[in-house]
Amino acid sequence: MSRCASRPEARVVIVLLLLIAAHLGIVSSIIWQDRPIIWPLHNDTIHRAGRGADFYAVYHAGLNQRKGIDPYANNADGATPYFYPYRYLPIVATAFQPLTSLSPQTAYRVWLLILEGVLALFLVTIWNRIPETGVRLSAIGLLLISSPYFLELYMGQFTFVSVTLCCLGLLLPMGQLLFCVSVLIKPLTLAALPALASQRRYWAHGASAILCVALVTVPYFVRHPEQWLVFFNENFRLQGGLHAGNYGFARLLQLLLNDLNIPLSPQRWDSLVHTLRYAAFAATSLLVLLSKRRSVLVGVPALLLAHFLTYQHVWEHHMSGVSVLAAVMLTARDRGRLFSYAILFSLLLLSSPTLFGVFDVARDRAVFDPSGQWPKYASYLIVLSKVIPTLTLYLCSTVYLGRSGLMSPLAAVRRAAGGIPS
Repeated sequence: MSRCASRPEARVVIVLLLLIAAHLGIVSSIIWQDRPIIWPLHNDTIHRAGRGADFYAVYHAGLNQRKGIDPYANNADGATPYFYPYRYLPIVATAFQPLTSLSPQTAYRVWLLILEGVLALFLVTIWNRIPETGVRLSAIGLLLISSPYFLELYMGQFTFVSVTLCCLGLLLPMGQLLFCVSVLIKPLTLAALPALASQRRYWAHGASAILCVALVTVPYFVRHPEQWLVFFNENFRLQGGLHAGNYGFARLLQLLLNDLNIPLSPQRWDSLVHTLRYAAFAATSLLVLLSKRRSVLVGVPALLLAHFLTYQHVWEHHMSGVSVLAAVMLTARDRGRLFSYAILFSLLLLSSPTLFGVFDVARDRAVFDPSGQWPKYASYLIVLSKVIPTLTLYLCSTVYLGRSGLMSPLAAVRRAAGGIPS
């Protein structure tokens, strides 16, 4: 009996070790090679500044702060090889100042090790929270070989760590601290507040995050109003970005409108996108707050998915965060077999490389947007490979929350204040 029981466990361990070995091999390639094994697969590896450019934005900002210079300035500092404009809160540059004592390349590699540590913590945390062995191994395996995650490493980005810390904040005893750090790294996780408000035990998460952001940003921006304008414009007045590197619903909508010969002025386009965005977030917030089937493990993903689904600048590396949300949804109770299959199918699409490498044959780094040379269907295939799973996950989360019906606002407030667990 024990021998038969041990065989499936042994197979699981072997598969897991093979996946970890493949993961580490790709990560090693990213760390040490200028053109790693993933280089031909992505718009952001071929047609953008270069490996680590997003991390170097923070490195450059931290170096500027050490010298008493505006972290949002795009000055040459004599050390950072290249970088994108800095668009995070000032506290992020302050927190990364210790890494500026290292060379940019060494600091970048340290950041990749931190990302790997966060991934490991997340995988260990959800391992025992997904009861079915097959579902658990599939989810863990797809996260280990996730193409957007490897792109996140290549770019030295911050979306994965922000979303993951937000989710770990729901699962670990130190959750309040983790959620605060998540919000400080990327305030997009403030979108989770309605779900946290639905249960009293998470009220401290939301309150401490809001207080933390206010304390470290308001006094700073009051002293430096010109920097506030830069931060606000970079994050809330988005323009353009509708090219081959965009993997969001807005890009799909733009392609459809162009092919249907429905031209929109910039003002009408902004109005359309903002209306869709605010309507989706408002409707999702109401559903999360009024659902009789309250669950932060689905409510938080629903709200963050509403963000990723409607944001204008959705890049491929953002799917590393969406994949984490999918895995968290698999830890929800009473999710059902169809729900699990839909999430795993979405996670498979999210983790797989797109067909970008097939269509971008020239791989000309001097070209900003290679899609102008492609057949029309190519852009649709590429963007749909990420929009479909993101939309599927969003629909799964809303169906899960709405399946048991809605409460009245007064009943929802009483239930939240009563501290009834999900």
